[in-house]
Amino acid sequence: MHRTRFTGRVASAVALLGPSLVLVAGPTPAYAADTTTRILRAPLDLSVVLPCANGGLGEVVTFDGTISEVYHVTVDETGGFHVHIVETQSNVHGVGATTGDRYVSTRVNLFVYNQGSGGLPITSTQELVFRIVGPGPGNDASLRITNHTTLNADGTVTVAVDTYTAECEPTAP
Repeated sequence: MHRTRFTGRVASAVALLGPSLVLVAGPTPAYAADTTTRILRAPLDLSVVLPCANGGLGEVVTFDGTISEVYHVTVDETGGFHVHIVETQSNVHGVGATTGDRYVSTRVNLFVYNQGSGGLPITSTQELVFRIVGPGPGNDASLRITNHTTLNADGTVTVAVDTYTAECEPTAP
């Protein structure tokens, strides 16, 4: 039974992008609330190194299928900016380059971003869960990324949590 697990910190993209999204401070004008929702579907063509595969020797697995994203963006009546994104995969299948083994992949990515009028405060949260299931014992893998960042009204980061876990999971025979 092969089992690998590692954890580490992941840089929060929103913490890096946040300053570029901050609006110029000043009097807050009155806004009419405005909401836009967009649904995007695109073909997925992705190759990943799966360390669990091939008896623990690893192999490149090439996946194809469809990725769907729902973007919901609102500018509220005070000028606050709110983004909700849900990303999912469907009919995603992969083939191992070395073994020819077939894999199935699922992924859900949830992202929420809120920015107050005038640019601050800002909160962002992301939860990504990615799972690959392969044949036989030891070929399954999972990845989970969680990010949360809060900048208060004066721009000070008051919360910054980034977690990353990936593991090869034994499959019951």
